[in-house]
Amino acid sequence: MCFCIYDPLRQFRQSVYQTFYPSRDAAFETIDAIANSPYARSAVEVSLSPTMERSFSSIYKGIERTRIDLDLLRPLLVKQAETCGSLLFDGYAIYALDHTPYPRKSAPTLSDRSYVHGADGVVVGHQYSILGRVMHDEGSWVGVVDLERIPTTKTPCEVGTDQIERLKEKSSLPVIITADSEYVTDEILDSADEKTHLLIRFRSNRKLFDAPVPKPKSRRGPQSKHGKKMKLNQEETLREPDEVVRVEEDDGGFSIISVWKGVHVESRPQVGLSAIRVEVYNREGKKRYNRAMWLAWSGPEQMDWGRFWRVYFKRFLIECVHQFTKNFLSWTRARLGYTGREERWSWMVMLAYWQLLMAAPLARDVYRPWEKPKARKLPTPGRVQRDYQRIIIEVGSPVRSPKVRGKAIGRPEGYRPMPRPSYKVVYKGEIEVARV
Repeated sequence: MCFCIYDPLRQFRQSVYQTFYPSRDAAFETIDAIANSPYARSAVEVSLSPTMERSFSSIYKGIERTRIDLDLLRPLLVKQAETCGSLLFDGYAIYALDHTPYPRKSAPTLSDRSYVHGADGVVVGHQYSILGRVMHDEGSWVGVVDLERIPTTKTPCEVGTDQIERLKEKSSLPVIITADSEYVTDEILDSADEKTHLLIRFRSNRKLFDAPVPKPKSRRGPQSKHGKKMKLNQEETLREPDEVVRVEEDDGGFSIISVWKGVHVESRPQVGLSAIRVEVYNREGKKRYNRAMWLAWSGPEQMDWGRFWRVYFKRFLIECVHQFTKNFLSWTRARLGYTGREERWSWMVMLAYWQLLMAAPLARDVYRPWEKPKARKLPTPGRVQRDYQRIIIEVGSPVRSPKVRGKAIGRPEGYRPMPRPSYKVVYKGEIEVARV
């Protein structure tokens, strides 16, 4: 059988199409419209896309009536990320875990809103936890394998732990989970095992402990759980590092990577970690940053530390997904009235991003007269989006054409729908007090 370059994209689109029910045609057509509408200012405005055969009312009807089989979709995305991703470090796939706000200040009928932190400070709305694989060594492509709204009854770390556990069940590759300092918690540390390792930033004032000295037989009492205490921002409390590596930089500067092995946090002495300190100097030998960067590593103690510490920088690519989906896929511009609709819309936006990711090898580098051609192998998400309509016309769609149904009869005369209930903004401090 002859292989066609469009076959991987066609097969992926057909598989995603099967995860929707019962109004899968309207939902999948909306996904294509989202991917092809970089300047839409609302959810309904994506219906102006040339790829959309249905009317604007199908946007809201599709979101309302459609359900997504997440038990089928999540394994599909993990498999697709492993098939299409090329970036590996010593055989490990690199994943990034983070959360981002969905501001909804003026939406009293939207349930479970709370005060959430974002780039613009504290806002009222929801927040979503995203887990995705960094796909390639170059570029900013991330294959999102899990998305979940963080309810007010849970923390980002609790939701992130659930996402890591689901990934461990479906992944066939050993993985490295990268995350920011707030994810150094007991539940996240407990998710580490021989196949799943953590590379998370430490706060500079964190306390660590060495392995305890074995208790002499003549001494009574239980074996101590902790050894000498180390406070990362107090140099006098740090023992001599187990390894020190100097890495020369291209600009004449250098980096000093120091590694302390066999340490642990106070609440989890059974989880062995390596603490990595990175100090960057310029060519004159002066520190470029006042504070050193500290990383926690739960994997093997023998690594190429000069190369390995840079794996953490791949974490920031998940923020590129946040910005692109919000600015060019209309993620947070949708005003849907109900929390369930918002969650389905969020998944549809991420699947629209996946369409661009899968279409990237087929895209032409469509650049503006004032832009330069991209030398990298894959174009950026924005440039793929410019060529997306051509690709979809050539690839085709599993969606069936809409049927002419005539003019709707409308609401019965005198019908008055019940107003939607209003909800107060949840203050999480009240929830913590109630738990106590």
